[in-house]
Amino acid sequence: MTVISSVGQQWHKAQLAEKLSGRLQTESIIRQLLTGATSLDTVSNLVVALASSEQELDAEAWHDGVMVALFFSAYRLLFVKATQQQLSQGEELIISIGSRLSQCVSAEMLDAGQQQQLALMQQLSQQLVTLRNQRRSQHRNMC
Repeated sequence: MTVISSVGQQWHKAQLAEKLSGRLQTESIIRQLLTGATSLDTVSNLVVALASSEQELDAEAWHDGVMVALFFSAYRLLFVKATQQQLSQGEELIISIGSRLSQCVSAEMLDAGQQQQLALMQQLSQQLVTLRNQRRSQHRNMC
């Protein structure tokens, strides 16, 4: 039974990642970020892998709110990691996409909590930029 449930969970994650990738592919703002070696499919799979440990989402009931919830869960984990160490290219893309997600999603389609999640991702992005600039400045002063 464990193997069957594990395969079912992986199938569910693959469906969510496919829906996420398809939705993000429609946004030119997002496509502009994907000029490196990491594909949108890789980023989508990483988002779902990071977020699925916190919540159960249904691929059949797909809407922009699900996308925001997935990104917010992954974003929070990566924000903490980014304050402590460098991120991989895929993880950096999640941070970049998360901070720009509000430009892709219509606020009327989201509930108040999801709108707040979008705003929080933008605020955290600014804090991360400030932190990285401070670290660069400190590193330059040490040399």
